[in-house]
Amino acid sequence: MNSIRITIDASHTAGSGKNTGIERVVRNLCRNIETVAVAKGLSESQVATHIHGHFFPLDSSQAKGLKRLARWETDAQGFVPKWLQGIPTTIADRWPTEKLRKWLLPSPSHLGGYKLPHMLYARTVSLARYLRGQAVKPSDQDLLILPDAYWTKPEIWKTIARYRKSGVFVATLVYDLIPLTHPQFVGHRRRQKFRSYLEQLIRHSDLIIAISRTVRDDVIRYIDEEMEAESHLVCRDIRSFTLGAEIHYSQGAVRPEIRNLFSDSIRDTPYLMVGSFDPRKNHHQAIDAFEQLWLTHPHLKLCMFGRTGAMCEDVLQRIRNHPMLDRGLFVFHDANDAELLRAYRNASGVLLPSIVEGFGLPIVESLWHGKKTFVSDTPIHREVGGDQCDFFELGNPNSLAQAVLAWESERGDMGGCSQSTRRTLPATWEGSAEQFLELCLEAYAARRGVQRSRAA
Repeated sequence: MNSIRITIDASHTAGSGKNTGIERVVRNLCRNIETVAVAKGLSESQVATHIHGHFFPLDSSQAKGLKRLARWETDAQGFVPKWLQGIPTTIADRWPTEKLRKWLLPSPSHLGGYKLPHMLYARTVSLARYLRGQAVKPSDQDLLILPDAYWTKPEIWKTIARYRKSGVFVATLVYDLIPLTHPQFVGHRRRQKFRSYLEQLIRHSDLIIAISRTVRDDVIRYIDEEMEAESHLVCRDIRSFTLGAEIHYSQGAVRPEIRNLFSDSIRDTPYLMVGSFDPRKNHHQAIDAFEQLWLTHPHLKLCMFGRTGAMCEDVLQRIRNHPMLDRGLFVFHDANDAELLRAYRNASGVLLPSIVEGFGLPIVESLWHGKKTFVSDTPIHREVGGDQCDFFELGNPNSLAQAVLAWESERGDMGGCSQSTRRTLPATWEGSAEQFLELCLEAYAARRGVQRSRAA
């Protein structure tokens, strides 16, 4: 087993400026699997990206270029020379259509009119890495881990098929089946794209690991119901593991407005909601609940961290026109790790009113920081939150408002403390990575054992 070579692909996340759940999972697994592998005495572990049909270990030059791409995605206009930056603003102000504004002045994690130069630079970075050579040569001693967003990288599956023919053991990570189980939250094109991705993943994996038991069961059900005719061609080894919770790294500076909102020295810091602006995240219920609360408790605050996603213009418009904006309602679309960490540490409580999730990472991140955690009552939230959370009725703003009022009263009795009295810590990312790697090694060893017995 010590001769096994572990390669972790990060083709999407390595150059992404996004900080949503998938990117946080991939970065933490890459960081910690390498550490865990060394502790286990395994001979080699490396992070790689997929380029032109091969996996190339991430080197310092490529990492530098990908980091620049990530910053560019976070602040597309900031990469334009200062003397040019005023031109898009002037044009957008003169012809104020929403589509033109999105194209000229894209929000964080969106590129708008800067997509073409960003794409050209990304291809330059990839080509330079390809020309430097030293691609991973596949062998039957390889464990290839695929934890990233492969619906954005469909070309990878031809390479995976070729690598598996060379004996490579492939373990993939599945986050959810929401585009298929809840199609109302995605467009038809995205649903079909996701279905294609999922079926490719099922056909080309030796092991599938889901981020929760709920998602594992969804994958098993999908295979049984949709791929029965291909049962001899699909992966049947489907397991689950638990995500880590701590945010122990703090890249980036904390802006004064966030530092002041989540100050160490004040009692009435905001309640925090972390999640992309997407219909399934259910921002409307959080706002509805706080509109009730503001009638009698105008000092309460709600702060939302999350990039803009698809089909969210209605909630964004509601926020832009809200009378409590920047008084009791605050929104940040580009919070960095340091700002997220400060918000978790000092929030009065954390809300997750989602309609559906694959896991619900903010739940364990909130619990890690000992925060009172209010979550909608769904099966996946019950699985992840257990008895550590306060559950409210999905679609009932009054249920959430009453839960917050009860906590405010309890906090008053405790002298304004914002920590929850319940304190069972979730898994660490190192523990999560170790669990993930153990599942991979166990399945890898089992297959090798079967191969050896057949050879004998």
